[in-house]
Amino acid sequence: MTVQHSVITDPDVHEPKGASTASVGQVYVSDGAGSGTWDMNYPLTALVVEMDITDVADFYIVAPFACAIEKMYSVISGAIGGADKTFTLSIDGTPVTSGAITVAYSGSAAGDVESCTPSANNTASAGEAIKIAAAGASTGTVSARLTLVIRQQ
Repeated sequence: MTVQHSVITDPDVHEPKGASTASVGQVYVSDGAGSGTWDMNYPLTALVVEMDITDVADFYIVAPFACAIEKMYSVISGAIGGADKTFTLSIDGTPVTSGAITVAYSGSAAGDVESCTPSANNTASAGEAIKIAAAGASTGTVSARLTLVIRQQ
């Protein structure tokens, strides 16, 4: 007798393959080819900081939970002048590897987006400060918005 999965009732439903050996907090992630793997697939969160393009200062964001910084984006509200602007990430005094963005003043315009993808030294503990250092003698009445994309660890 053939039994269709759609008619199996709750007491007879089985766990996905590998569930008995998966770690706490892991979820099954399909690969789109009929298989998949168990992974820590926590949701992404975005943290946003806004500043004036002329600011040369350190800005801090508190990590709301243990996390890894996966991406940093910047967008500007208009053309900047004078000099390029750089934004550099660090955590507890340690620079984030590949964690810097340069916004070029030459040819800049409203809506220009820059990004970086940190590759190491990019994890923070819950409650730890993440620093964004803004440098460069940029001029203009322009705001810069930075978005950090983080994944809970």
